[in-house]
Amino acid sequence: MALNNDFYSEIFTNEQKWIELINSKLLNIIYCNLALKPFYLEKKSVLEQEYNLTNNKIIGQILSVLDNIINKIDSLDEAYKNNQNTNIKELIPLFLATQMNNIYQKQDNNTITVSDRLQIKKQVLENEVMNYDRTILDNEDYVYDDFPEEIKTK
Repeated sequence: MALNNDFYSEIFTNEQKWIELINSKLLNIIYCNLALKPFYLEKKSVLEQEYNLTNNKIIGQILSVLDNIINKIDSLDEAYKNNQNTNIKELIPLFLATQMNNIYQKQDNNTITVSDRLQIKKQVLENEVMNYDRTILDNEDYVYDDFPEEIKTK
């Protein structure tokens, strides 16, 4: 059955590995034809069987994503054979892991260091300071008569 967690986690794990290879410029169209395309064709055949049994719309959408990836690999291969420039990075937005909003990213929240958290807090404070509207004057509702102890201190 295609709706188990291992089926999709295998896809997401492989796609994360491939994204890293693409970003480090170690993935080419030949590897795509030898590894990516057969992998997606296998997953597609399993999903097609599942879709024929259940008519699940989500599986249908995943099938269309896999079709888009396979078609893109074919078009990149055709461009490569015609001595045209190929950009393997065009595959990244098509990957299921990318479209699922990077749920299966490898970085955990536990790997964020204290220094990283301090940098984030610093950036948030800098953004607040930069976006502060300096044209706004003090609160006009504030009247010293409401607080007589402040009159004595002045």
